[in-house]
Amino acid sequence: MTRRDRLLEQMGITQWMVRNPAVLRGERGVRIPESTKLIIITDENLDLNSQLLKDIFFTMDIDETDMVCINSEQLKLIPTPITIPCWVLGNEIHPEGSKFTFISPVLSELIASSHAKQALWKQIYQYDENFNTKAI
Repeated sequence: MTRRDRLLEQMGITQWMVRNPAVLRGERGVRIPESTKLIIITDENLDLNSQLLKDIFFTMDIDETDMVCINSEQLKLIPTPITIPCWVLGNEIHPEGSKFTFISPVLSELIASSHAKQALWKQIYQYDENFNTKAI
């Protein structure tokens, strides 16, 4: 503790820690539209035309306009709690305050691994009541 910190403490002045310095630098928070049904969190450039993604979105009854793709830095700018299901691709990030989170490897690994696909489907199935899932 510095001398200044001790003096402020003795005077009864509470010091505050800035939790989100990006806001002070002028960066804006990420706005999630109310119509959003899925937040995809990935640091890779996601090809939304991938057949696997199209199948997943079709099965979950989610249109491209019903989802938002963000990276791990933008995740810090989302207000919590997050009530929309989140799908984390390629990271072990657990969004703070998220009620529903699916975790999978990056898209290229997901496409190549049947075990990863099965694990993702099991996670999605756990929250089936949040989606109007369809059989392909």
